[in-house]
Amino acid sequence: MEPKPKHMRGESASPAGIPVAARLLLAAIGSCLVGLALCFVAAQVRGGFSAGGWLNRFWFVFFAVTCFVASGMVVCREWLATKPERVYLVIVLSITTLFSWSFSVREPAWDVGIHYRNTVRFADWEGEVESTPSDEILINKSPTEAADDSSLATVNAQEEAVDTGVLPDGTAQPAGTIERITTVSGYFVTIEYYLYSLVMFVSRLLGASPSRTLFLVRLAGGWFYSVVTFLGMRKLRHGKMLYAALALLPTSVFLVADLSYSYWLFSLCLYGFATLAGMMQGSVEVTPVSLGKMLGALFVGMLPRVAYFPLMFLCLLIPTKRFSSVRAARVYRGLLVGTAALAFAMWLVPRLLANMGPGDTRGGTNVSPSGQIAYICAHPLDYARTFLRFVLPPLTMQDGAPDVEGHNLIGGYLSIEASPGLLTNYGYLPRPHWAFAAVLWVVLLVVLLTDRDRAQRMGVACGVASVALTFAVFFMITTALYFDFTPVGLPEIHGVQRRYLLPLLFPLLVFVGPRRFGVTGAAPRVNMGWYNGAVLGCMAAVLLGSFWLSCVALIV
Repeated sequence: MEPKPKHMRGESASPAGIPVAARLLLAAIGSCLVGLALCFVAAQVRGGFSAGGWLNRFWFVFFAVTCFVASGMVVCREWLATKPERVYLVIVLSITTLFSWSFSVREPAWDVGIHYRNTVRFADWEGEVESTPSDEILINKSPTEAADDSSLATVNAQEEAVDTGVLPDGTAQPAGTIERITTVSGYFVTIEYYLYSLVMFVSRLLGASPSRTLFLVRLAGGWFYSVVTFLGMRKLRHGKMLYAALALLPTSVFLVADLSYSYWLFSLCLYGFATLAGMMQGSVEVTPVSLGKMLGALFVGMLPRVAYFPLMFLCLLIPTKRFSSVRAARVYRGLLVGTAALAFAMWLVPRLLANMGPGDTRGGTNVSPSGQIAYICAHPLDYARTFLRFVLPPLTMQDGAPDVEGHNLIGGYLSIEASPGLLTNYGYLPRPHWAFAAVLWVVLLVVLLTDRDRAQRMGVACGVASVALTFAVFFMITTALYFDFTPVGLPEIHGVQRRYLLPLLFPLLVFVGPRRFGVTGAAPRVNMGWYNGAVLGCMAAVLLGSFWLSCVALIV
């Protein structure tokens, strides 16, 4: 029997016998040289940069990464039809590296100071947690510095201040202390900081500067997201481009490349639900090991934000016939319900013991979770009107700016007009042009309709369950912030940002939509290499183009 061709065995059919890894290395070297040349040309055209000289390290890295992504797709073109997840990995690793580097010591996203403080808290396991002057600068850094003045000279001065512990005005920042977590549940729900803290500990042990340590910490989260989502993409028989398009949304990549819980939540949820979809499609065998990986990923992934736990009940959709026996199916479903109940208890019990807690002080002095619960119980119809008014698209938006973070919406959370706040949100950085969001809508619509096996029916129950559970999670998140962040009785809901929808998108969309337009399967309707390349290329172009305009181009 003749051996299969290399591309059918998953091996690279490299021209001239050059391995793909070697060609990627050559592409990286060539991209760095091109990046230096482009940076030099840009400096001559501009007449130099604000810090003097022709080398702007942020522009150089952007040019080099852009060239590498483009050349990498060409180098890996034989994988596009059969192993597109490998091309995805090249793209996502490159762009998360670019984002992490370009943030420098600024605070471009939400609550970075809080996340940095929690990282420092776990970097030292003995005695009191003492923060250095550099730590205190990063913890207390103003987020407006990311947008107000982003010149190269200013960024250099900010890095120097962090490395020396002396503010630009000459004020020496004092050291401080950080309180430790004292409860067992607290160590579980802050699990996302362990990777950050490990990288910080090793980086400090090796003598890296605080600014470079911050870059490495951010990079660890971005690379974790890249590798885990790559492993999840491998689980799918079809729907890989839908998965990749959602994983490469600018808002998602922006969040996972900065300090936040998002890298942990997004990646593990994508992995878990990709495994579930693979089991439904028949590309993943239903075994105790695969089930354990799926439930384990979802459980630990949702620990930082257990409001998403109802999505775990989607795992009940696996047909009994895919299990080795009826008893095995029953044991699995019992474990699933128990896991979801445990996740919910870890969130609810501490709140009940604390009488629902004081709420988030950023919401104002009139915030009281227990008082808000009493109000809803007394006026359920009023809260129903408040919720619908908040969610449904209104005729006009508050201040005419529906997608500006920092403004609490009166209504229209799900409006198309406000969708850039979900798709292309760069936090405190300037918002990119609406055309980028329009391109993303087109790509998402195309892959939603076409990236399916038209010969495989998922069933109406899957679609109904995914819609119902998605709505339940969204209602829980919104109501929780009405408790914790909104003054009692106010006919508005404060603090709900659109990025909270991101973990809901894949488990919702992978199980809904028509299959008659599907192009994947045993007999694809189109050339899958061109199809996958077009989707990945569009997502990479939107990511790089929008980030250039919102961040890198401003560092002059």
